[in-house]
Amino acid sequence: MMARKAKATPVRRRRRIRQTFDRFVVLATSLGNVPKDSTGWTASLTSGATTVTTDFDDFGVARFPTITTLTTVSYILRIRDDAGNLLTTKNIPANREFYVARF
Repeated sequence: MMARKAKATPVRRRRRIRQTFDRFVVLATSLGNVPKDSTGWTASLTSGATTVTTDFDDFGVARFPTITTLTTVSYILRIRDDAGNLLTTKNIPANREFYVARF
């Protein structure tokens, strides 16, 4: 009897999809992880003498269009409400794509 040749099928490896943010994002949530109603709120990131400010959307998300990820420096985050009152201050370490501010 002749041995049959085994079909050479390529080994398929699952490719891990790595989704990354291209810009830094802050998500404002309650302590129970419910997104805050952040209409009119602003977020400011400070590193050294540089401060960047952006607005939140209605769902608690602030996107910083000028800060690429992964961040290379640490930041101080300040979140203010629509009246300009300081709601929280957080320290954000380097090497981040996003930050969840729970308060």
